[in-house]
Amino acid sequence: MEHSVSSELTARTGKARVDMASFQRSDLSIGFLPADNRLVRAFNNFKKSGVPSRFLLFSEGAWEDLERNVFDELKAGFLAGKTSLKIAACEKSHLFDFLRMTRIDLNTGKWNSIGWIDVHGKCFFPGIEKEILSESLGGFRVFQKGHHHVHCRKELCDENAEVSSNRWPDTKLLRKDDKFYKVVEKLFLSGMKRFIPDTVITSIHKCSHSSSSANSRLLTFQFHRKQAVEARGHCNIKFGWFGSSASSVSAILSDGFRQTNSARPGVCNHGFGIHLSSPHSPYDSAMLSEADENGEKHLLLCRVIMGKSEKIEAGSIQDHPSHADFDTGVDDIVNPKWYVVWNTHIRTHIVPDFVVSFRSSGNSGGLRKPIGVQKLSSLTNLPFWKLFAEIGRCLPSSKMQALEVFYNQYKVGEISKDIFIRYMRSIAGDQLLTSTIKRLSAC
Repeated sequence: MEHSVSSELTARTGKARVDMASFQRSDLSIGFLPADNRLVRAFNNFKKSGVPSRFLLFSEGAWEDLERNVFDELKAGFLAGKTSLKIAACEKSHLFDFLRMTRIDLNTGKWNSIGWIDVHGKCFFPGIEKEILSESLGGFRVFQKGHHHVHCRKELCDENAEVSSNRWPDTKLLRKDDKFYKVVEKLFLSGMKRFIPDTVITSIHKCSHSSSSANSRLLTFQFHRKQAVEARGHCNIKFGWFGSSASSVSAILSDGFRQTNSARPGVCNHGFGIHLSSPHSPYDSAMLSEADENGEKHLLLCRVIMGKSEKIEAGSIQDHPSHADFDTGVDDIVNPKWYVVWNTHIRTHIVPDFVVSFRSSGNSGGLRKPIGVQKLSSLTNLPFWKLFAEIGRCLPSSKMQALEVFYNQYKVGEISKDIFIRYMRSIAGDQLLTSTIKRLSAC
């Protein structure tokens, strides 16, 4: 079992400080693997097996024997009593997990089921696999390889499956008195109510990581956490918020992150990758969330392996680390508001842990403007060329170039005025814009 998240996790939200240390003492630790009856049974099954005579991989709808050199390594590890084994072959690294009967590509997070037949002819294959249990024969599911058959009664599979939330796949609905609910609720509301006071949480779901695919992604996350520690001396785990539509949230819970959100309207790009707002800034990701048919919006609270981060300017078109010394990007090194995970790492460096669903008056007419910066509404009455001339004296050329890119998009109708103003506020900062507006208004 690995150590839990390094250092006490806290989120600063204005004057309040949300204590997240309970995460460390929970099954949210990086080494979390569900210690349930299924794993106990799997371990007992593993110990009962004789020496494997064949190892098989399920790929493209059929069971196939693994290569001889891979078989030899697996057999040696099995006889040594190892429950998992890392094997490098054909320029790829895979983690073979005998208990969960999976092979995980450590570069992509993709997984396949494995099984074996021992010298006594006894078969050891997964009992619950949606991808494998695709065809039925009467009340049975049938696996076939040559003359070997492995049967699994449908009712037994259903009995062993972990009950998930009806709303989100592979999650558990938390009660309001649950310790995780209280911590996530405090973290979320302390960051939202500064901007939208009437925000109300409608539900919080905790990811179970119990399905084969989700557990494989968790194992992949753990492996890359170890790699980060070996390479950097630390892994720099952070919690971050991700906002999107209900359908996208559901797809991520089922299949993991598959595409960046850089091109979405409202995202002030700091390079091309997955943008997650910092724990104390759920509002920024809420701006990217879309209300569903019930008027609810949804955010994912995720764990992210940040490693060593580099600063990425707003409007940057960077899509990978600028140097091998860096792993991820941030908008500000000292006080980051956005975390950026490059496309090459979105399958390996992010794990969703909670789904927060909420409502507010902002859902019907767009999120309200943050309290304390109402004066920025004056931007709509100022000629942008005049504003640019003033703030250009204080901003570096790289930021001014980014502003010009977004301004040109606004002029040709690619983005709305409201979206352009959001970009400008993110690049220039509210303090500079407010002082400039005051100065121009006094003239």
